[in-house]
Amino acid sequence: MAQETDFTGAAEAHEVMAHVRALRQELLTGGPEPVGDQQRSGLTGPQVAVMAHLVTRGPSTVTELAADLHLSHSTTSGIVDRLQARELVVRTPDPRDRRRTRIAVTSPVTDYVGQLAEGPFGRLTIALAGATEQQRRAVLDGLALLRGLLADPSGPRPAHPDPGPGPTLR
Repeated sequence: MAQETDFTGAAEAHEVMAHVRALRQELLTGGPEPVGDQQRSGLTGPQVAVMAHLVTRGPSTVTELAADLHLSHSTTSGIVDRLQARELVVRTPDPRDRRRTRIAVTSPVTDYVGQLAEGPFGRLTIALAGATEQQRRAVLDGLALLRGLLADPSGPRPAHPDPGPGPTLR
């Protein structure tokens, strides 16, 4: 006699795993995975190098960028054109010499670099800070329940298993 397989909860398990994968990707996007970020964003290495240079050194002219990055002027200008089309950089007249333009990163790039520096905990802290007390409690309760279910699927369901030492939410 063949044993029937119980698929109760299989659809929900797939949905939970989809959420876990999405959360992991979202939290780790700001983590130390620059190659993965480049592949997901469609940015090339030279485009990332230009933006990194602008973030660390501030606004520059195309000529300065080309010299600092050891690229030709035309290559650098093309990179800046593509970044500008994606609204990742902006050209503004140089206040000291209006014949020149300076290139600077836009706020989404600055924000992203800030998130990289903060890592996943920084992004999570920012997200939770914007949540209500009820939303934060729901997140903690749901995660505690899931951990309890995974630890002992047949045992009692504690409301808040001890997650160990770590930051507390207010």
